[in-house]
Amino acid sequence: DAGDAFCPHGRVEQSLRNVQDKVSEIVQLGIIPIVIGGDHTITWPSATAVAEKYGYGKVGMVHFDAHADTAPDIDGNLASHGTPMRRLIESGAIPATNFVQIGLRGYWPGEEVWKWMAEQGMKWHMMEEVHQRGLDAVITDAIAEAMYGVDYLYVSVDIDSLDPAYAPGTGTPEPGGLSSVEMLRAIRRLAMETPLVAFDVMEVAPVYDHADATVNMAHRLIFETLAGLAWKKNRSR
Repeated sequence: DAGDAFCPHGRVEQSLRNVQDKVSEIVQLGIIPIVIGGDHTITWPSATAVAEKYGYGKVGMVHFDAHADTAPDIDGNLASHGTPMRRLIESGAIPATNFVQIGLRGYWPGEEVWKWMAEQGMKWHMMEEVHQRGLDAVITDAIAEAMYGVDYLYVSVDIDSLDPAYAPGTGTPEPGGLSSVEMLRAIRRLAMETPLVAFDVMEVAPVYDHADATVNMAHRLIFETLAGLAWKKNRSR
């Protein structure tokens, strides 16, 4: 445990710098960071630190979420849980054409944001596609899309990608999401089958949780990642 990034109350810019510095300390040692949030704003500085290590344009992203998080701003704020993926693309840290989202559903974002995403060449697999084709088929496509022309992968999980029946402890629950077994199997595959260099789990809000269902799910996602990485390391010996 490398400890917490200090995020002083109300000081967003300093908090973002501290998160980036903390993740940078880890990746510069050649260690795969597993980052626990906190809201999804954290992925912006975290993935930026990873891209600075491995090269801008060299890292793809598989992003599980009910929401695209690609708004230009939220109430004028560029640093928000609804904007981090746009910031990463605009900065060039993660190429838009290697940015793949899984589990999107619900009423947000609006038409203009979807248009922007398409113009950038982003890829997405909405929940309706997951229901029709199955998550295994979607993951196979997502790996190919995220890894096309790049060397490394960052995986980011918003816990609200899960159906709130499995993960009620989050700030923006959205019915109709992934089941716990689907998500665990997907993360295991990504850890075992890709050159994973970073993983995060965001938007867990214990105050809204019931029977520790959400925190246990986040815990298991981290364990699946660690187990997949260990399997891959052992296999390469």
